[in-house]
Amino acid sequence: MTMKLFLPVMLGIILAAALVLISQRAPDRRIAPATAMGGFDGFRLAASAREPLSPPVSVPLPTLMPVAPRGFTPAPPDARPYVPILMYHYVRYVDRAADPLGFSLSVTPEQLDAQLGWLKAAGYETVRMDALAACMRGAGHCPLRAVALTFDDGYADAFTTALPIVRRHGFVATFYIVSGFVGQPGYMGWEEIRALRDAGMEIGAHSISHPDLTGLGLEELRVQVGQSGALIAAEIGQPVVSFCYPGGRFSETVVAVTREAGYTSATTTIQDGPQSDPFTLPRLRIAGDLTLELFQGMVSAHLP
Repeated sequence: MTMKLFLPVMLGIILAAALVLISQRAPDRRIAPATAMGGFDGFRLAASAREPLSPPVSVPLPTLMPVAPRGFTPAPPDARPYVPILMYHYVRYVDRAADPLGFSLSVTPEQLDAQLGWLKAAGYETVRMDALAACMRGAGHCPLRAVALTFDDGYADAFTTALPIVRRHGFVATFYIVSGFVGQPGYMGWEEIRALRDAGMEIGAHSISHPDLTGLGLEELRVQVGQSGALIAAEIGQPVVSFCYPGGRFSETVVAVTREAGYTSATTTIQDGPQSDPFTLPRLRIAGDLTLELFQGMVSAHLP
């Protein structure tokens, strides 16, 4: 072999040997199975894009959103659930034998606490009547399992007794006020009503003097319906959009005047009925002799 051929061959042999030696000593650029790196077993970091990744495995992810209350399911966008509206008056102790009517219109603090406790434990939500009216118009959130709490007339125990219980359970309610009775013995004053407002409760109107609206002339009807809400709104500094018919009595004319006055809903004393018209909403009367078991059955009958 001539010297001209010998030198290139030797150089080639030396270069090849060096490359082999380097490859044997080079560290493995891949990361070992990640069981030692926090539990993502089966994943490897490839040394190059040409090396395939190991197949991924199922890894439990952390909960990123709060879990909904037990039993709560949002209503489908195209469906509005039936919302039971519960009707309360007094929260107090009454001797049934001495005052049968007063007993029927009253629940004890323990009864109210147990009823709201059951609603909360079962995963139900409370909505104010203004929110329910918005839901019926398709303009607001409408839980599939919801109830509305309403307290009529503006009695003093609405502030002293009902409010603390409602708040303790994290609920909201609508309090219908007879504007002409405010400050009278046995009724709340404006300071207490504003405290209800500040606690997140809704203040609704219940006429000026609690008459039978169906027996009034048109002008007097407009005063009782429209001016009662306007007076309350001026005192609390918020619009009043929910109305309650005194005694639950209404007619086509009464409904028309209530709409005309700018309210968005009105409640009756009809025990069961459709909720197709927000101005003739039925309510479930919560009487003094209602057991917790009957209460549960009454509410559950209207909810999924």
